[in-house]
Amino acid sequence: MDVYPLKFTPIYKKKIWGGRNLERLFGRSLPDSSPIGESWELADLSEGVSIVDNGPQAGRTLTHMVKHMGRDLLGSAKPMADGRFPLLLKLLDANDILSLQVHPDAAAVKKIGGDAALKTECWYMLESRDGAIYKGIMPGTTPEQFREAIEADKAEQFTRRIDCATGDFHYIPAGMVHTLCAGLVVAEVQTASDTTYRVTDWGRGREIHVDKSMECIHFTPADDTSPGANGEVLLVTDFFTVARRTVEAGDVRALPQGRCSAIMLLGGAGAISHAGAVETDTPISAGDTVLLPAGLNDAKLTASAGASWLEITLPDE
Repeated sequence: MDVYPLKFTPIYKKKIWGGRNLERLFGRSLPDSSPIGESWELADLSEGVSIVDNGPQAGRTLTHMVKHMGRDLLGSAKPMADGRFPLLLKLLDANDILSLQVHPDAAAVKKIGGDAALKTECWYMLESRDGAIYKGIMPGTTPEQFREAIEADKAEQFTRRIDCATGDFHYIPAGMVHTLCAGLVVAEVQTASDTTYRVTDWGRGREIHVDKSMECIHFTPADDTSPGANGEVLLVTDFFTVARRTVEAGDVRALPQGRCSAIMLLGGAGAISHAGAVETDTPISAGDTVLLPAGLNDAKLTASAGASWLEITLPDE
């Protein structure tokens, strides 16, 4: 199978808290006039599977690519237990506040069972219009206090609120209560899971998951540091590494070799070249996500305008 940089058709998700800011920021053609909260840029879940939209494999699903490319795609990284791709990459448009929520870690998944799946994520703030996040339980809060707060619809009173600026980065490990407030557009990197339990929904009437949330929540003090952060590297977890790269117009930057990775272009424009049977350069502009198979040879990004991007790399098995 041909090995080349893969681009995918975005999967748009209507959300009551969404907006139309992806049109303004990235020139996206969004469906109808609905509030779009999420653009799934790279996904391989039952709730949505990405489809290749460039090169010889156009029309193929990411599920198909994982199965048939094997190590040419993943290298020595492990797929999910069901064989699917192990990352979910999104753009989020929080035009209103999201539900206050939590995701399960491995221990909580075992207790909850069913289709629960571990979810750890991080956020890069593409735009903040006086935005903020809630992140982590306030020190000293007991599980009993927080359950009572959930039941009284006052959980935010025990959760830390943090103002955000464009360019901020936040790590949200499984078990941390969190949400995005209005005025944020975010690039999200996460494990391949859509398991979310609501702690409060601000009176909008959707189900609140009291018992499942309490199984998940970590009551130890929130850790604001990003594990493994060092220079351009923002975060190192057992599931993915995230780095922020920047180049000037006309510069060339080598991309990861021999490992499956993806880039999410935060700003600027350029093209990805490589040595291989499919030699056509892959153009990339702000808001684009490109999957770089592990078998790609001598991949480089040449910036036609000053460019910055998130570089997400899967760990070796």
